[in-house]
Amino acid sequence: MDNEQNKVLFDPGYAPIVINSIGQVGYTYYMFNAINNIKVKRQNFKIICPKLENLLRINIAFYLGCLLWASYIKQFDNYEIIGNKLLNETCTQDEYTSEINFLLDFVENKFPRDYKYYNNKQYIPDETYIPILKAYKEFLILNNGFTNCSKTNQIVLPSNLKQLNKEQLENINENIQTAIQSKNLEKLFNSYSTIF
Repeated sequence: MDNEQNKVLFDPGYAPIVINSIGQVGYTYYMFNAINNIKVKRQNFKIICPKLENLLRINIAFYLGCLLWASYIKQFDNYEIIGNKLLNETCTQDEYTSEINFLLDFVENKFPRDYKYYNNKQYIPDETYIPILKAYKEFLILNNGFTNCSKTNQIVLPSNLKQLNKEQLENINENIQTAIQSKNLEKLFNSYSTIF
């Protein structure tokens, strides 16, 4: 962030950390479903299950991080947002919500069903997952996939996020910077209760 120039980054530094993880839940699950032999599939599920859970957590941490960062930079009135590669792109709501729709369906339906079938156990997602995914989907829709966000005052936050004071926003920023420096976005979950 450059206070003198009234500019803020679109991405505070998440991209290099998640570049190999975003979208990989769907790809991994697709490859798993391409297996036809049920016995092989059952054995394979035990192998990919921890990978899917890890990828899911990273993806959701990233979406939480986006909500946290948007809440933080929203306080700066009419600052220019730099680095938004989606600006002026043309895409439909179905296009920019497809990944989040997949993850919601995965957490609520697909993974619990397969977990029960292949592991004979009930899958209970982390209680933060669904609220984060639903809020991020609302965030995407409210902001038209960020295709029109060039200034901080154009950002629209989801209705269920808390209004935060200056101290809370600074604490969020500190947590974001710690997560980025440590290359561990799971630390962002520490700010969940601040914003939800």
